[in-house]
Amino acid sequence: MKIKTTSKQGWVRFGQLGVLVIGAGAVLVATTTTAASAQPSQVSHGSSHESSSLRQLEQRVDNLENAQAITQAKAFITEAQSRYGLLFNGNGPQGPDRVTWGKDIFTGDGAFLAYDANLNLIPSQSFAHMKDEIATAVATQPATWPNTASANGSMHYMFAPVFDKITATTAVTDTPSMSVNAVKGSQTVNTLTIRVYHDTWVKTKDTAVDGGWRKVTSTWYRLD
Repeated sequence: MKIKTTSKQGWVRFGQLGVLVIGAGAVLVATTTTAASAQPSQVSHGSSHESSSLRQLEQRVDNLENAQAITQAKAFITEAQSRYGLLFNGNGPQGPDRVTWGKDIFTGDGAFLAYDANLNLIPSQSFAHMKDEIATAVATQPATWPNTASANGSMHYMFAPVFDKITATTAVTDTPSMSVNAVKGSQTVNTLTIRVYHDTWVKTKDTAVDGGWRKVTSTWYRLD
C-alpha cells in the first residue's frame, strides 16, 4: 500500500511538474511573440520621427536660403537706385552714360509715368514704354564732357528705398529723391524738385550688374 501511495504521489508530482513546464513554455512563447510583434511598430515609430526631423531641417535650410536671397536682393536694388543719378547725370570726371543707365536700370518694357504735386499726369515726362523714355534721355545727353555748352549742372539724388514687397524674384519699392539744377561753380540753385519714385522690380537672367535686378515700371510724384 505504501508503494502504491508513493507511486501515486510521484505520478501526481510528475504531472504537476509537466503542467508547470508547459505553462512556462507557453508564457515564453507568448512573450517572444509579443516582443517580435512590437518590434516593427517601434521601428515604424522611429522612422516617422526621423522623417519629421529631416523635413524640419530641410524647412530651416529653405528659410535660411530665402532670407539670404532677400538680403542680397535688397542690397542689389539699393545699389541700382544709387547708380541711377550717377549714370544719368555723371560721376565726377566721368560724364553721363544714359545708354548704360537705360540698360542696367530698366527692362524697357513697362511704363514710366510722372505726376505733378496735384496728381496730374505730366505728359511731357511720361511714356507708355520705358524704352521711349530711355531714348529721349539718351538724346539729351551732352555731346562732350565736361559740358561746356551749359552754364548749369544737375544731379538726381536717390535715397535709400523702402521695400513694400519683396521676394527672391520681384520687389516693390518707394524711393524719395531730389533733383537739383544749379549754376556751375556757384551756390545758385535754379530748380529743386522733390519726388518719390514708386517702382516695381524683377530679377532678370542678366546677373552681371546689380544681380540682374531691373525696373519693370516706374512712377514718380512731385511733392513740391
